[in-house]
Amino acid sequence: MIKIYVKFQISSDGESPKQLVERLRVIGGIPLVGEYDVEVPLQEAERLFPKLEAIHRALKGSRAYYSVTTGIETPKVTASQDIIEEEARKISDDQKMLELRKKMYKAKLSRWREMGIDTGTLEELLETDIERFKEVSKTYLKEHLDKNKIVEDVVRDLKQVDEEVYSCIDDLGVNFDSICRLCNLTENDSILSLGRLISAGKITWQTKDDKEIYMRILPKKLARPEEEIMSAQTPEQAEGRVLANIKIRGSTVKQICRDARLPEGQVMSALADLLKSGRVKSAKRGATTVYVLAPDFPR
Repeated sequence: MIKIYVKFQISSDGESPKQLVERLRVIGGIPLVGEYDVEVPLQEAERLFPKLEAIHRALKGSRAYYSVTTGIETPKVTASQDIIEEEARKISDDQKMLELRKKMYKAKLSRWREMGIDTGTLEELLETDIERFKEVSKTYLKEHLDKNKIVEDVVRDLKQVDEEVYSCIDDLGVNFDSICRLCNLTENDSILSLGRLISAGKITWQTKDDKEIYMRILPKKLARPEEEIMSAQTPEQAEGRVLANIKIRGSTVKQICRDARLPEGQVMSALADLLKSGRVKSAKRGATTVYVLAPDFPR
């Protein structure tokens, strides 16, 4: 069977490829994938030139140029219109998702620029390699803040803003929108305050579900050096140091040990004697026991 192969040269002012294919489907055209766009089989009872005239009439008014060739074998694998449309849809959906991700990342870069960070390198990387951009941008902000890109000398009112922002952040994490709402701050003021707090090492951040989450950096508990604990030489000396370090509103055993710099055993022994003599009284505050000075006995 002789076949006519049609190749389109499309103009942006003319009809789309799909519309051109539909024009030729009316006269028996079949969509192709490859060098040619459509094949038109020539039936046994049909002649070549009348078929070429039919192709020309079908494409007339489409404002598209075309070329034709004939052959016995199909030069490229044929594909149904459904397959072509499905592939085109996948490409379109992927492109939309890519543009959406770029828009989100560009908004983040805009906020970083307001914080005084040079984002030129990242902007170029976003346009050329979005996957590489995702990797680099994870550490870019922290690195630049650690290099003091944010001005650290803040006046009193900015310090108050930082205190408010810090107070609404916990160690579990708070998102950016919640910080703006809780502190009644503009987005720009919140960004600048967060930048100062990150630079000061008070908070950190991570991305979760495409949202920035800010968390407090908890201080590491340092073990008390052994030389800070000074044992009393006598029970009387231990009692005196315990009495001198009981706060007006009361102290727990651990607080007395810390403030008096005494071993826990000496503190407990001294408290037992002081309770027995009536110079110290104990009281319950919830599940905690505190010790207070008896009002009749001065320090």
